[in-house]
Amino acid sequence: MFSGNMCAFPSCGHLMMNAEGVFIGEVCHIEAAESGGERHNPAMTPPQRRHVSNLMLMCHAHHKVTDDVATYTVEKLRKMKVDHEGRFSHPERAILESMQDRTKAVRPKGVRNLKRLNMLPGWGISDEDLLETVERLNKYLERLRRVPPNVRHFLGAISMRAHEMRNTGVVWNPKHGELKILTSDLQDAFGLSRDMVFTLAQQLENYGLGGPDKIEDPHSTGIISQPAVSIADDDGWHLWKDIALFCEKDGVAISVFSDELDFSRFDE
Repeated sequence: MFSGNMCAFPSCGHLMMNAEGVFIGEVCHIEAAESGGERHNPAMTPPQRRHVSNLMLMCHAHHKVTDDVATYTVEKLRKMKVDHEGRFSHPERAILESMQDRTKAVRPKGVRNLKRLNMLPGWGISDEDLLETVERLNKYLERLRRVPPNVRHFLGAISMRAHEMRNTGVVWNPKHGELKILTSDLQDAFGLSRDMVFTLAQQLENYGLGGPDKIEDPHSTGIISQPAVSIADDDGWHLWKDIALFCEKDGVAISVFSDELDFSRFDE
């Protein structure tokens, strides 16, 4: 039987053998082995009843569920067996079926009024402008939710790091233009290799969220630059600077925004 070490009942993830190699599943007969059993067929011979074609592996709960012979007929169980074992008789199919889009694992929470964000220094904008910003931020969130979780996490982490280091030489923090932070700082702060930082920065660039960049050394008499990662603004709005500042003042982890996509924290 090509069980894949899983219960044959659709969508059940119970294992048939545990990590210690102990069989914890149950061998189930499609047509019962003994008279009086579920779906017993008196015309079958004992060898036919014991044959693999008449057997399925299930967890205890689903073995009991399939005792309902009116719902789980011989035909239905045979189809269940064929469908389940077909997945594991072709390994490449099983691998493909196990693939899941991780960007759909989190349901974003949009914004309604931004009244808490509007309390930040430099904000205090009118209700009319807030409504426009609500629409703008929800559009941004709709785009952000399609970005893979590891890229969003990197974006949040470097945004918070840039905020914490904003008054040092490792950050380029202009009033206009993209925020930048040195690659060397990210390597040391997060224990990442230079190649990994560059790869993640390239992914930011692919999704329009930033990218590999450089920061020129203001103390050098020549033109010397160092590798950096930029954080893109949203049409002139340094959104992630505001998110980092909000997180600092509100005592909330930036992963609430980058990973959990819970932008409703900006509302009252």
